[in-house]
Amino acid sequence: MSAPPRVMSRFRKLFLVLFALCALPFVVGALLPQHYEVQRKVLIRAPAERVFPWIGDLARWPQWEPFSADDPTLVTTLGERTSGVGASQSWIGQASRGRLVFTASDPARGVEFDVVFTNGEHESPAHSWMLFTPVEGGESVELSWGMRGELNMPIVGGYLALFADRRFLGPMMERGQGRLRDLAEAAAAR
Repeated sequence: MSAPPRVMSRFRKLFLVLFALCALPFVVGALLPQHYEVQRKVLIRAPAERVFPWIGDLARWPQWEPFSADDPTLVTTLGERTSGVGASQSWIGQASRGRLVFTASDPARGVEFDVVFTNGEHESPAHSWMLFTPVEGGESVELSWGMRGELNMPIVGGYLALFADRRFLGPMMERGQGRLRDLAEAAAAR
């Protein structure tokens, strides 16, 4: 004995609605752009020459960078050079893996670097910068820390890019800038 046509019709409609609801996040994720750009600025009451040593030498980054606080398993390996163009480091942790290379380094202007984040077999390139703008006659600087890139991870990358500014990178940059500001201002006060 088979089910009446009305019951089958309702069952099919219910099945199609449930299928559409389950498929919707995948379809939206596949259509979202994977490009992101995040930037934060902070006023540091210290001249550029007191701030630059903290950002221009990768060996000093562990004193202020925010990333290892979020992943205590993070292990960073410095390259042969830790300062100047070509300085590099790589890292691996439970939550992330990647590498960066300084592409510009100027004590009066700041640093720029290329970053590659690796998630499984997917590499997501980015360009980042920490640049100064002198203020208050050069006695202070406004430090702009930014990053733009692509999250080359099918479906998930679009969602991560969507929330990079407010949920992930933005808050990390703010924590790092706060620590950097405190270190540079303390050094300038000596």
